[in-house]
Amino acid sequence: MTKRQSLSPMKRLKVFEAAGGVCHLCGQRIQAGQKWDVEHRIPLALGGPDDEANMSPSHKACHVLKSVDDFARISKAKRQKIKHFGARKPSTFPKPPPGYVWDWKRSRYTKEIA
Repeated sequence: MTKRQSLSPMKRLKVFEAAGGVCHLCGQRIQAGQKWDVEHRIPLALGGPDDEANMSPSHKACHVLKSVDDFARISKAKRQKIKHFGARKPSTFPKPPPGYVWDWKRSRYTKEIA
């Protein structure tokens, strides 16, 4: 994952001017006085670079909606990576001792009847 750098006001202005003041998510112009964010087109957690080529202005409301979708995609990518490398947390359910089986009615291990 790429480390996030601080965004100076000049860099923020540069990103805004490069996009022509248009929200890249909804395509509408960002009006004077409207709240807006500089957001990463490809999230850093999904391997996106932290440079101006990956940054675009967006309305605050548009950015929130995209972030919700990004969180779901990031979580799925993490689960897939964990599964791929076999780093899954072991089950907390204890293994039965030899010769015992789980009795669902009593919710405990009982000796296996042969």
